[in-house]
Amino acid sequence: MKKFFDKDNFLFPSFTKGQKRQSLVISIALIIFFVFSAYTLFNAMYAFTDGIGSIVSGSMDSCIRDLMRSIPLFLSFFMSVWALFLLQAAFRNVSDEKRIKSLKKDAITLLAFAAANLIWVIAATIAGKYHSLVEGSPSPLYPLDSILYSLIYVALAIFTLVYVSKLQDKRPFLLETRGQIVTKARGLYCFFISFWMLLALFSFASFTIGLFIHDFGNGYFFYAISLILVYFINFLYFAVWEFYYNELKEEKKKEFLLPLAICGLIISIIVAVLYLVSLGFDLDAPANSGFGILPVAFAASVNLATLIIVFTPVIVSIVAFVKGLLIRKK
Repeated sequence: MKKFFDKDNFLFPSFTKGQKRQSLVISIALIIFFVFSAYTLFNAMYAFTDGIGSIVSGSMDSCIRDLMRSIPLFLSFFMSVWALFLLQAAFRNVSDEKRIKSLKKDAITLLAFAAANLIWVIAATIAGKYHSLVEGSPSPLYPLDSILYSLIYVALAIFTLVYVSKLQDKRPFLLETRGQIVTKARGLYCFFISFWMLLALFSFASFTIGLFIHDFGNGYFFYAISLILVYFINFLYFAVWEFYYNELKEEKKKEFLLPLAICGLIISIIVAVLYLVSLGFDLDAPANSGFGILPVAFAASVNLATLIIVFTPVIVSIVAFVKGLLIRKK
């Protein structure tokens, strides 16, 4: 176990003092914006399912009204995720030229989302879609809080553009590339990673909120515990990939991938089996214990979203296992 955490296995110890400071700041920012993205995704999904509920109940007007009023929630999610993309661009590009180009592109996109949200809230308030800038629902300061949230991302985007513009000749980001730069089937790879990231975001929010919302009594304790483990494993695997595996030197990635995949496969299968066993005791458990997280995901007749989350770590581990075997054979 000790060899897996030897500092010489990682890129970080080889950095200069400035590179270490830069890498640490970006890593902390990634964690912060991951948390932001998790909760904004949760709020956006909840608003969307409420809109679907209005359609099911036959109230299309209510659906349109609620979705229009929830636009700041959707834009807040896109702002948070694009901040993640921006920070990732500092780590994952094959050259400083492409890195700076990606940073500029992501900063401009982030600025566009933030500006769109500011314009929408102000225009919608003037048009009477909100009674005031502070309605108190779905959050105590909504929609004023979305304005304040947008200003954070306006500041981040402007800072990035100014910083890169002033220092691009000096190559401000001299960190070694973290993560795999994929050239073959890049579109499929990006789709898979994006989908996995969304599941990790949803799982993190569901894990922290579920500790207070899930029904651990009334005979649902085993199911609630297994569901909490499912959430935990999902975002834990993503965190290991992001902050452990991608920090390894290239030769260590090849050496550690197979044992990490085997360990991950064993754990994910155990958690999946525990969930399926707990579900077998009471097929109504999702609707009764998990309904408060996201109603559409825990409908007793569906429960499909949860099953996707359950088996994603298994699939990820199998893919990593196969890749590890192929690397060992070369």
